[in-house]
Amino acid sequence: MIRIISGQWGGQNIAAKPSPKMRPTSDKVREALFSQLEARWITSWEDIVVLDLFAGSGAFGFEALSRGASFATFVDHHLQTVKAIESAAKNFETTEKVEILCKGSLEAIRWLYNRGTKFDLIFLDPPYREDWVLATLNSLADYPLLKKKGLVIAEYDKREAVSQVEAVWKQEDARRYGDTTLAFFTPKDL
Repeated sequence: MIRIISGQWGGQNIAAKPSPKMRPTSDKVREALFSQLEARWITSWEDIVVLDLFAGSGAFGFEALSRGASFATFVDHHLQTVKAIESAAKNFETTEKVEILCKGSLEAIRWLYNRGTKFDLIFLDPPYREDWVLATLNSLADYPLLKKKGLVIAEYDKREAVSQVEAVWKQEDARRYGDTTLAFFTPKDL
């Protein structure tokens, strides 16, 4: 079970059945991430719109909603995972604040861009060591989905290299937790 850490659903579990490739982010890492967001970037969750790419259990998006985010879009290409996120949204009685897309993340980025959707926070938690962070950041540079002061938070294996994105993205901060790295990116042109 994956636990919501804080906010209106704090302490409640997300009933997720992880697929073999799913690697849920530990409570410790999620708690550190959200503490850092609230200490440095977010003074109020009230108007925050979130995109949870490679959503898996939906823990990042649901944690943001629990803390007061106004809307969350979840993207995952596994139908069973999408159904589990839909079930969790119903359990939390928040279906009016969520959009759930059964698409690959790169396809979803293009689709959301063409629709004109913009986000304050984009959580990026793909499978480790498959170069998805680099590919997704490049796609987000080609199809910008961030609002003016938006932030991309990427979780990846400490052995992955993301330095190739430095031409387009500014890494605001990065923290290591065991084998996990959390990095915070903003577009360089803003």
